[in-house]
Amino acid sequence: MPSFREVIAALTPTGAAYEIEAPEGWRQGRTLYGGITAALCAAASAGAHPGLPPLRSAQVALVGPAGGRIRFEPTLLRQGRSATVVSVDATGEAGMAARALFTYGAARESAVRHDAPRAPAVPPPEDCPDYFPKGGFAPGFSGNFEARLASGARPLTPGADPDVAIWVRHAADAGDEVELALLALADVPPPAAMIAFAQPAPISTATWSLDIFQPIGGSAGDWRLLRSTSEQAADGYSLQAMEVFDTAGRRVAAARQLVAIFA
Repeated sequence: MPSFREVIAALTPTGAAYEIEAPEGWRQGRTLYGGITAALCAAASAGAHPGLPPLRSAQVALVGPAGGRIRFEPTLLRQGRSATVVSVDATGEAGMAARALFTYGAARESAVRHDAPRAPAVPPPEDCPDYFPKGGFAPGFSGNFEARLASGARPLTPGADPDVAIWVRHAADAGDEVELALLALADVPPPAAMIAFAQPAPISTATWSLDIFQPIGGSAGDWRLLRSTSEQAADGYSLQAMEVFDTAGRRVAAARQLVAIFA
């Protein structure tokens, strides 16, 4: 399967848009894994508008299956003195696949400064078991990542707290773009609501928002600690909160998801 660097490099400009054949090994069921879809949207945005400020926020609606030849169309919505907003529509062989909104912002002088709580106390990655054990639950795209269970339970553990922390890093060459690599891995953990599932059942992320605390620091291939919590679940939907920490315990991103569950 192609590495993350190879996937991003395969994104080809065609006029004002970018296109790619859905890469093998990056699927989740009948669609591309949401993290790679978001990263490709962001790569198209950056390619169409070079010199953008750091990415501060990504909001992604995963509208339908992303498969076949996928076209990414970026649109510059606003370019101010410090902030730039770009939308990207992704269309696959089945129609609209995703709509993303990216907000970029240059650093500004500010008297306001405070930080988030540190990462939860968990063992380092080398002391944690594989999150996707052989013969167990493992979505198709999971081979592109190393994942270690730092705390909490795996899917299909009814009665366990739907709160899990997982160390994740790219298994192969993640390239040089730290923002893109972060987008690609921040969606790796299955929804925390799946911990409560009594048996396997489909899920589908409807919307995903990720706010980034710049500078991210480190390199694209670094370990990141991803914490996912299902805050509420009923009527076939889960409200999920997520956090991303670096190996020093600093929070580099906060996220939310609306997840459709079919259990």
